[in-house]
Amino acid sequence: MPQKEVEAAPSEPSPQTLVATNPDNIRSVYVNNMELSVSSMDARLMFNEIITEQGHMRAERRANLVMPVLHLKAMVEVLNNFFESQKKE
Repeated sequence: MPQKEVEAAPSEPSPQTLVATNPDNIRSVYVNNMELSVSSMDARLMFNEIITEQGHMRAERRANLVMPVLHLKAMVEVLNNFFESQKKE
């Protein structure tokens, strides 16, 4: 009976490198306010900067993110895990 060659499964997954690029020249912005709007399918996060000048306040929209609700839930979980780990330190 002929023998079959069997490839052994790796003991650990091989690491993959993720290289982030910025082809649209997205810039960093400062925000101090956020609005959230959620539908059955998508979540919209609107990031603003509240500016006070001469006794008047205004909000300037700095960024607007739209994502599936499941991505928002995953993002909230990641943030909660981060803050829980910070409490332990």
